[in-house]
Amino acid sequence: MLTDVKGIFFDLDGCIYRGRTPIPGVRETIAYLKSRNLKIIYLTNNASRSQKEYVEHFKSMGLDAVESEFYTSGMATVEYMYKKYGTNHKVYVVGGSALKSLFKEKGFIVVDDEHAREADFVVSCFDPEFNFKRLEAACYAIQYGAKFIATNLDMVLPVEDGYRPGAGAMAAAITAATKVKPFLIGKPSKIIVEMALKYSGLRKNEVVIVGDKVETDIIAAKRAGIKSILVLTGVTSKADLDKVPKKYYPDIVLESVNDMVKLF
Repeated sequence: MLTDVKGIFFDLDGCIYRGRTPIPGVRETIAYLKSRNLKIIYLTNNASRSQKEYVEHFKSMGLDAVESEFYTSGMATVEYMYKKYGTNHKVYVVGGSALKSLFKEKGFIVVDDEHAREADFVVSCFDPEFNFKRLEAACYAIQYGAKFIATNLDMVLPVEDGYRPGAGAMAAAITAATKVKPFLIGKPSKIIVEMALKYSGLRKNEVVIVGDKVETDIIAAKRAGIKSILVLTGVTSKADLDKVPKKYYPDIVLESVNDMVKLF
């Protein structure tokens, strides 16, 4: 089933690393896959870092990468909004500088807490500085008519000693207060996958998606009609697979990304 594969879309958290600790052997595995002329794209729901920051994050763990290999839910969100709504709209961002910079580069106007009521959109992602003031500002913006968009809805992020609250926890707080559910761009939506295909220049039949979570990575692959591989180093465990509906069951299940060497 992988004979036509020319590229691999890897998830990051729980797949390539946990927190600041890489999966043992992953550096050599990626190097081997690249030696087979496979195009590597790190397709991540985590929009808290820019492409440059992801390269630095990789370097800090002894991993090699270039900026063009990263495609985030933040990049997909900004590109989607730019194409659908145009520019010069006001956006209140529940998130960090990486996402704000992407909006500014496309000509959007990023408003602060005090001017959130003027926003045309509220866009949420992982925000380590999320607090009551930001929740309040987002709620007022939505009350005053802003559309609510989420880069992703991952409730947790796998780390070395367990997990951290993810972007979905912040979005859930906003939904609880406003009763408004966000429009989702990241996995499991197929929007981010289709945009990543355009970014990579690859076709559906030429790609396999590799991730650690059925609810995001594998379902996104299924919805987009792309082959999928689940690795058991992150959120979804072997026991969890017994509860997965057949239509969302991964095409291949591996203990870790290192087992991909056997497939190629």
